[in-house]
Amino acid sequence: MAQEKDAKESLTLEQVFSRIEEITKAMEDPAVSLEDSFALYQEGSELLRMADQRIDMVQKQVQVLQHTQQEAQMSPLDDSEWVE
Repeated sequence: MAQEKDAKESLTLEQVFSRIEEITKAMEDPAVSLEDSFALYQEGSELLRMADQRIDMVQKQVQVLQHTQQEAQMSPLDDSEWVE
């Protein structure tokens, strides 16, 4: 089980979405048993949660980068720019 979790965590975001698509197609197959559908649903839910966490992490990194760039662009005023 731990190896399976490690394998899923090493997937790229594109691979995660590809697997979710595979799961969705498999669940649409009427030949898939209820038990198998449930297992697929659980896997898909786990993958979606993992993808959501990764996307949140990337969004936070982008916000930090944007904030850092904004601070770098805001240089302190030199004495000649002061107006009295």
